[in-house]
Amino acid sequence: MTTLVILAAGLGSRFGSDKQLENIHNGNALFDYSIYDALQAGFDNIVLIIRHEIDELTRQHLESRFNNVPITYVYQDDFNPEGIERKKPWGTGHAMLCVKDIVKNPFLIINADDYYGKEGFRLMYEALNTEKEKTFFSGGYLLKNTLSENGTVSRGICEVDENHHLLSINEATKLRKINDTTAIDEATQTEYPLSTYVSMNFWGFTHEVLDLAEHFFQAFVAEHRHDPKAEFYIPMVVQHAIKDYGYRLEVLPNHDNWFGMTYHEDLAMVKNEIEKLVAQGAYPEKF
Repeated sequence: MTTLVILAAGLGSRFGSDKQLENIHNGNALFDYSIYDALQAGFDNIVLIIRHEIDELTRQHLESRFNNVPITYVYQDDFNPEGIERKKPWGTGHAMLCVKDIVKNPFLIINADDYYGKEGFRLMYEALNTEKEKTFFSGGYLLKNTLSENGTVSRGICEVDENHHLLSINEATKLRKINDTTAIDEATQTEYPLSTYVSMNFWGFTHEVLDLAEHFFQAFVAEHRHDPKAEFYIPMVVQHAIKDYGYRLEVLPNHDNWFGMTYHEDLAMVKNEIEKLVAQGAYPEKF
């Protein structure tokens, strides 16, 4: 078994509404296209991480489209640390931990509100079904293909060696393009070439990552329990696994177009891109 895990519990604060079920084309949500591509690539079951408040709508949406594939629903708000009151979810690393008792096989974890392209799913399925000891995987997208015209974005900046093994990954939280070759992270004033590989939360893991993440998250909560905005990101877990436990992460180069819905102004662009792909025959009109 090879599982697709979809992160769909985010509050969508910058987007302005719940974007997970936004109508992109003919009633289809953006994650429908990821599910379609994953199934074509060989993935055989889906786990969706959501909030209770969008449970019924999400089930109705998916069961009318993908009723021939096993889908499991997990609720991130059921796994919040005890004794801490906060509205904001604890981040992608915490969301991943919610599947610890459900997913025992290799899995790909992605965002619900991003479009990744078909090649990424094929490459990841092949990688997850190879026997590589203590190796995790990430889709490697070019920074220039992942920026928004409508505001700053957060990206995992990857430094890799000649074998595409990750040397470091750092979360740049306010990236924007400044010219034809360069982007800047406004949070730190650090500049990056547009040819830099970035992680778009397209991660391939074995179950071992969840044991590592659990211990690391406990320490994170102890340190940040009084910070209502602190987030536990998957890249933090990856860095921890590489630095302290001898794991390596192989970046899978991908030149497919990536696009997503960070801001509500991105919606028109996303709809237009999907409509072009449907017209080219890449996807059916309706799933």
